[in-house]
Amino acid sequence: MSTSFAQDIPFRVSEPIDLVIDDLKSYIPDRMNEAEVPGLTIALIRNNQIVWTDGFGLEKRWSDRPALPQTVFEVASISKVVTAYTALLLVEEGKLLLDEPVHNYLKKQWLPASIFSDKITLRHLLSHSSGLGDNQLFKSKRIEFEPGTDFLYSGLGAEYVREIIEQITGKSLEEVATEKVFKPLGMSNSSFINEPGIMNKMANGHMRYLVILLVFLIPFISIVFIIGIITLILNRLIKKSWQMTWQFKAGVGLLAIILTELLLYIFIGNPFPNLIWITTLCAFVFFVIISLSYLFIHRLILLITPIREKSILKVTVKILWMVVSLIIFFVLVHYFSIPVPKNYSSEASAIGSLRSTAPDLAIFLTELTNLKYLNESIASQLDSPQVNINQDFSWGLGIGIQHTTNGNAIWQNANTLAFRGIMVIYPQEGHGVVVLTNSDSGLPVAYDVAERAIGGEAKWKLF
Repeated sequence: MSTSFAQDIPFRVSEPIDLVIDDLKSYIPDRMNEAEVPGLTIALIRNNQIVWTDGFGLEKRWSDRPALPQTVFEVASISKVVTAYTALLLVEEGKLLLDEPVHNYLKKQWLPASIFSDKITLRHLLSHSSGLGDNQLFKSKRIEFEPGTDFLYSGLGAEYVREIIEQITGKSLEEVATEKVFKPLGMSNSSFINEPGIMNKMANGHMRYLVILLVFLIPFISIVFIIGIITLILNRLIKKSWQMTWQFKAGVGLLAIILTELLLYIFIGNPFPNLIWITTLCAFVFFVIISLSYLFIHRLILLITPIREKSILKVTVKILWMVVSLIIFFVLVHYFSIPVPKNYSSEASAIGSLRSTAPDLAIFLTELTNLKYLNESIASQLDSPQVNINQDFSWGLGIGIQHTTNGNAIWQNANTLAFRGIMVIYPQEGHGVVVLTNSDSGLPVAYDVAERAIGGEAKWKLF
């Protein structure tokens, strides 16, 4: 069911809309069930008009709240496109120039000095040709190549645009976007900072927690080992013994937990604030389950005399039991998709903090293809190639461009921890779709549904 649809059904621009909608209503639930995606919303665009919106499944697994068109999702990298459009509105107002080095607009420099940092323009940043990378974890601001000479998708470039917007206007990205984008376009369910009214309509994402658990456990085990060795040596020097009391062991564990969370906060707290809460929750559940498992086998051994009286056998049984418990636990967190707590963040991020709905993003897409707030000179460049990637793709001023036999399509996917989605439209026909899901397994589903909705060549599935 998830095989390429475009091979069988052509571009659906001339097909009666009722037939397309009926086909999607039949196809979407089956595709969701196949991939175990809890919820999905869709907005279909014809002739630059939203002709159909709908929701399927649930906002949150094990709840009775259905996913509706007004359900809010995390939309990840679509944040970059909205940020780019916001910057272009400042160009329209004469507060920015596309080809002026952006460092000239800053009171406080954001990039360290280098041979290329003073050459970066807004055009470079919006077209991902600035040379900045996408290393959000370690926040490296290294410039990989001379600006304008190559393509490198860059979350840091988007954050640089946010910094420029905020320094020029003296306002936050959220304030500027609300004033210039969300309110004028009527995107009433969109926010970079998760306003309470938005969060009340927010779906829960769903994900498999194994990777997140490992994000905590790997540094935790390393820290336990280092602190344990140091504590063991100090205990030997002070108390002349290699045996540590349970209080010492508990103290080592507690200190390791605190240092691990601090380390995670330093490296991922700003770009991925929800990860801190999720890793904490994962760690808590992990330690509770493993502790209960240990207590169970300890008590069980006390009831079995042949095992209890043989130290080696007793230790062997405990080790085997804990190994099996760990394996079962890791298998469960790998294969079962579980709801993720909602991320209440007060800091706007151009990388991916935007929350929105399928209808709101469809409104935004129609603005990109039928611009009302930008002059013709800027508007004509937005969906025109600024940097070529290969024969199938280039990048415009903030958004990807796919080249097909049906003409060019502009697109951006939405790929975050527990949400997946895509928005895509053919500007010449005004024919497009937005598909949002609340699952880490939802990207193939979003791609397949979008492909089925508009037909044609969905090359963005292979980008």
